[in-house]
This record gives sequence, C-alpha cells and structure tokens, in this order.
Amino acid sequence: MTGMVKKYHIALFLEGGTAQNPVWVRIKKSTSLQLSLNPETQEYDYITDKNPTTEVIRYKPALNQPVTMYKGEGDYALAWDKFYTLKTGEKAKTNVLIVFMQEDVTRTVSEQEITAYKAWKNEATLSVSDLNAVDSTITLDINFGGKILHGYAYPDDTTHAPVFVQEEDPDNDWVDPFEPPAVTQQQGTGGADGDNGTETNP
Repeated sequence: MTGMVKKYHIALFLEGGTAQNPVWVRIKKSTSLQLSLNPETQEYDYITDKNPTTEVIRYKPALNQPVTMYKGEGDYALAWDKFYTLKTGEKAKTNVLIVFMQEDVTRTVSEQEITAYKAWKNEATLSVSDLNAVDSTITLDINFGGKILHGYAYPDDTTHAPVFVQEEDPDNDWVDPFEPPAVTQQQGTGGADGDNGTETNP
C-alpha cells in the first residue's frame, strides 16, 4: 500500500478461548492503540570521546489498552474474563499478535503465492489496571516478555482468523548452541468457531 498509515491498518489480537481450544480475539472496541517501546538505555563514557554516548540496550514493548464494554463483543468477553478471574503468575500470561497490514509481503503457502503482512508474536503478561463504569471501559496492561517472534500473518481461508508464520529474526546476531534451530512453523489460532490452522514456511 501507499499513503498514510491509518489506525485500522494495525491489528491487535490476544489469545482467548481455552488451553485446549485457543482462539485469536481481535481488539476492536478500543479508542487507543499506542505501542510503547520503552527502550532501555545506558551511557558509556568512551575514552576517545569528549562526551558520553547513549546506547540502546533493549526494548520492552507494552500497551495500555482500554476496551469499551460492549456485551456480545469478543474483546469485551476476553477483558471481562481477565478482570473477573484476577489471574496471576503463569495464568496471567497470554499470546499477543500484532499484524502490520500496511507492510504487505508476498509469501508461498501450500505452493501458492499469497499476500501476507509483517507481524510480531509474543508471550505477554496481561494485567487489568481498572474497570471504569463511567467510561464503560476495562483497561488491560499488556507487557511483552522474552523474545519477540518476527514473521508474517495471513487470514485463514475458512475462518479468516490470522495464521502466524515465524521467520528469522532480522536483527539476531546470536545463536544459542543449546537451543533448537529457529522455528519456521507456528500454529495459527482459529476464529470464534475455534478452528486452528497451521502452515509451514517452505
């Protein structure tokens, strides 16, 4: 695409459903989509330089996401469940998928060329900061953790749910010899009907 990137070109999905039947739930009824990267920096006073230099060490992306409470909407059901059950520890973690639809790419899936979109997938910690009855919102704090998986996503032919395929991290200059090779296959989580799709990046 060309032209200005609009808010609807970036899609935010959270994993809902159950452990046995996970589904991607798109956050739709929200009035904000601000992805804070929260760079961690450190100053180094190199001996050959007159002034210190600030270096970026890492990023810790996060979203503060208000969800408007419309009963019958999938994002309300997910936010309400997180609010009502007050999950902590490992139960507070969930997969998050961000699809950048302004960045379309051509990929081959099942021997056919398709249009897909650059995407991130991550296991994030999800907490509920507040329920505002006056504004009719439940606000979720989504804090990325561990490694961000880079790849692409495309809609499943049947459910139109996103299928995510991991690709090699474009900025990864370190390979852990005790870890298995980079994953080239990610399970795509189905839509409201719970169907799942899995594709392999050839």
